Formats: sequence, C-alpha cells, structure tokens
Amino acid sequence: MEEQLQIYGDPGFRQAFRAEMDRRRIFAGQWGRMTLIDAKSDEVQVHVASKKTVAQIARDQGKDPIDAFLDLAIADKLELLFDLQAINFEPEGVKNLVSDPRFLIGLSDGGAHVDMLCDAGYATYLLGRWVRERQVLTLEEGVRRLTSVPADFFGIPKRGRIAPGLVADLTLFDADTVDAKDPEYVWDLPGGGKRFVAKAMGIQATVVSGQVLYQDGEYQGGLPGQVLRSYDA
Repeated sequence: MEEQLQIYGDPGFRQAFRAEMDRRRIFAGQWGRMTLIDAKSDEVQVHVASKKTVAQIARDQGKDPIDAFLDLAIADKLELLFDLQAINFEPEGVKNLVSDPRFLIGLSDGGAHVDMLCDAGYATYLLGRWVRERQVLTLEEGVRRLTSVPADFFGIPKRGRIAPGLVADLTLFDADTVDAKDPEYVWDLPGGGKRFVAKAMGIQATVVSGQVLYQDGEYQGGLPGQVLRSYDA
C-alpha cells in the first residue's frame, strides 16, 4: 500500500491522470457527481458528514479536483469510499424511462462487482422514490412492473402473480415506509472478503415458494428457492 500511496502523490502520475480525463469515458471528470460516503480517519470523516461532492471539496480547498480526490485517498490510507452517479443521474430523464411502459425495470451484473456496488435495492427504491415520493407510477403499476412484467418478459412460469396454482413468491411491505437503505459492507466472503449488500426498510416478510424466508429483516433459515437456469423456462 505504501508504494500505491507514493504513486498517488507523484506529480507525474497526476499529470497522466488529467490527460486521461480528456478521453471519452463513462467517467470523464464529473466530480460534481462523486460524493465521499465513508472514511476511517477523523480528518477525512468531516467531509463525509458534510455530504459535499469532490468538486465542492476541491473548491473549498482551492485545489484541482484530481488533487483533492487523491489527497483525500492518501489522507485516509485508501480506506475511504466514494459514491459516483455514473448513469441515469438526471431526474427528468429517469422519470421518462420509468413511466414508459416499454421500459423493463431491473438491474444486475450477476455479482461481478460485489466489492464495488450493489444495485439489489432497485425494487424498494422504485416503490419508495418513484411510486410514493414522486408519484410517477401508481402503487399497483409499480408492483406490476416489478412482478408480472419481468416474469412474462423472461418466460418464467408460475411466477409474477398471486393466483391459484402459481408459486407463492410474495413480499409483504408497508407502502408508507418501503424504501432502499444505503448499501453497506459486510465481510462474509471466503477469506474474510468484503461485499456490498443493500438492505430494505418497510418489508415485513419475504415468502419464497410458500415458505417465509425473511421476517422483519431476520433470516428464518430456509432455502426454498432454486437457481434459475436459461433452460428452465
């Protein structure tokens, strides 16, 4: 780590970093969309509490954003955590997508980046933000877009609806409080590896194949589900 810290402090590295920002990338210096959300040292923790973006911190310190970004990383010995709004960050644009019936709601990278992001909370986020708060969708339409629509689209039989003869996959939630919590780290991978998890609020119970899997946020010990293969449908 010491060698990495030295590299980040090297003016030559920082110059090369700036040159890369001139090339078209998903991230090309949009420091106003990057926020510091966790840090270990008291020196850096004050910026977490302020909820300021890297661009704002850089202005406060009279620095170039790249220098501010790397100086923060060095000060916290690379323990800090940033949040970047990389895509879908314009509320009106997202509103247009969410309200379009042709738009399939969902997101997954299959766990390829578990130590960097977790978007598993998209369903409760939709119900909290776009249904309850912004009222872009009715509650009924929000639930339909999360259940029967993807089940029909992917050809998953006996799921997505509550009806006799179908598999009892159910979520019991409070429409007034349901939402996604901020992602958090857990260290439960082999060898003590870390990963992000996205917990929910306002969920009373999760039922899979008729068996209660979670009750008031507590795992009940069962494994009633199954791995979905491409040839199962």
